[in-house]
Amino acid sequence: MNFPLRVVLALMVLVAIAVLGVWGLISVVHATSMTTTHRRMAAGGIIALMATLAAVVIFLWPAYWD
Repeated sequence: MNFPLRVVLALMVLVAIAVLGVWGLISVVHATSMTTTHRRMAAGGIIALMATLAAVVIFLWPAYWD
């Protein structure tokens, strides 16, 4: 398949966001100096931030390319 460059770049950014999110969640789960409540709050914050970044890439980024 022949995708335009903007689609390939957007997919690469989405994959990078997903990798950073998974890495952050794994770091939070393995942190020993945090209580369970702190882990849950940190995991929720990471998930919210990654969802926001993904939504920006999906909905706003293509509007500036044309």
